[in-house]
Amino acid sequence: MAKASGKSTEFQSARHARRSENKIRRLHHHAARTDDMEATRQFYEGVLGMPMVAALRQDSGPAGSAPFLHCFFEMADGSSLAFFQFAPGSYGPATTLPKDGFDHHVAVSVGEFADISRMKAQLDELGYPNCGIDHGFCYSLYVRDPNDMLVELVNDAPNELEINEAAARSAEVEFSKWRQADYSTSDLGLSSDNFPLPTSAGEDIYRVLRGGRVAKVR
Repeated sequence: MAKASGKSTEFQSARHARRSENKIRRLHHHAARTDDMEATRQFYEGVLGMPMVAALRQDSGPAGSAPFLHCFFEMADGSSLAFFQFAPGSYGPATTLPKDGFDHHVAVSVGEFADISRMKAQLDELGYPNCGIDHGFCYSLYVRDPNDMLVELVNDAPNELEINEAAARSAEVEFSKWRQADYSTSDLGLSSDNFPLPTSAGEDIYRVLRGGRVAKVR
């Protein structure tokens, strides 16, 4: 036990030293467009519990030609997910966001796994397409929001400090292997039994991650 405690202290010191030197303090906001701010608000505020902390009426065109609403939904650390909705006919439909999750998705941290379980039950009840993956180092619940944007809700493994700091130490080596055309999978030595929820069926994962359209919310 003493050895493990000492290793954790070492990892914590390394993490603190690295992060204290970083001038980029946190995510301020991530922004995307929407054609339905009300449905967006119902999802982020009503389902995920992220309060709307700003609703700014602004304009991006000359002489008031492109009015828009800019809404911010806050996370616990003060960062936000934000959305633009333009007035009808002023900017065109919000249809250009990449739908494939490998092209674009947003991942946010959820501190308690019980909240992941609760959110999944609510998403299932409301008809939002979702799936779960036990990655070993974390469990991810993926869901399509009302704008068909993929959102990843992440709960870290109990030993995330050891896992992630070990990954930080090997990052340069792994990066170099890729540049040398070594496309084998990294051996992370991870367990896949840290979480109460199982990984979803393959067809459900493919449908949600690769761009399935949003089901009509009941």
